[in-house]
Amino acid sequence: MTERVKVAVLRTQNYKDAFDTVKDAVKLAGGFDDAIKNESFVTLKPNLVRLPKKPVIKGMATNFETLEAVIKLVREKTSKIAIIESDTMLGTAEDAFEKYNTYALVAKYGLELINSSKEKLIECTIPDPQFYVATNGLKWINQPDREMYAKDYVLRLPEKLLKSVRISIPTMKTQADPYSALTFSIKNMFGVLPEVKKFRKFHERKIWKGEPYDIGINVARSLLDICQVAPPNYAIIDGLWGLHGPGSPATGYSVELGLIIASQDAWAADTVAGEIVGFDMKRLFYFEKAERMGLGTVNLEDIEIVGEELESIKYPFELDVSLEGHRKLDEAVGR
Repeated sequence: MTERVKVAVLRTQNYKDAFDTVKDAVKLAGGFDDAIKNESFVTLKPNLVRLPKKPVIKGMATNFETLEAVIKLVREKTSKIAIIESDTMLGTAEDAFEKYNTYALVAKYGLELINSSKEKLIECTIPDPQFYVATNGLKWINQPDREMYAKDYVLRLPEKLLKSVRISIPTMKTQADPYSALTFSIKNMFGVLPEVKKFRKFHERKIWKGEPYDIGINVARSLLDICQVAPPNYAIIDGLWGLHGPGSPATGYSVELGLIIASQDAWAADTVAGEIVGFDMKRLFYFEKAERMGLGTVNLEDIEIVGEELESIKYPFELDVSLEGHRKLDEAVGR
């Protein structure tokens, strides 16, 4: 019988110091020994959303306390730790580091900061491309035409990221995009892409009955590509607060969840997180496809949930992917 993947879910009452809960959750999930060898280089990917016109509301971004708890725990294995983000149309990675007081963590723990958009990038060979192209697949086209066709659709990622142990530390929130729908560990990795104009590249604009709306399917496709070459090696989901409802992640309803979720399989962690908020992640095409591609575990029957009883911590999220939901999000971010 195949051993089931462990996902730890623990509740905390101490929102100001989540270290003990994070440590216990990681221990229940199997610890860091398989993922982090002594003095490995580790990149941490929190969710540091930039919305210049909106104040930060609880559940919008990874909590400072959770991020610090993960840093302290990882430092028990290695001192080589970096926090990674990228520039977007809504602001630079440095804007995000400033907004969420990340520089204080850098000073306190001697961390490195990585801005994907300014790093040395490596062209990645994707075994089964879903959005980006396989450059070798265009070898029948002569240069310079080949470069013209592939230039904007070759996956390039920071060399430091590719050589690191990668930990995704997302919050729990809904998205107005029906193809990604929820931001957990896998969706959080979209933020390592160096492209600045991500919205224009990955969101195809359509008109339906005179109203514009976004087709965000290419976000999900790109995640399948990222996870073939630089998947998260560990997921620690910051579920202290959640955010859901119309216009999320810019607006919506903050909800106190008090949870930390940990697993060596980020797809499994997200599957459990979806169950907690009342959403079957296999309804999303890229989760269903990830299973067929062998990228991770997405079936609950293949997951061993340790810690809390699932039924005692469920909180159904309101998922709004309507045109009105899009309008509220667009207004909030100034699109």
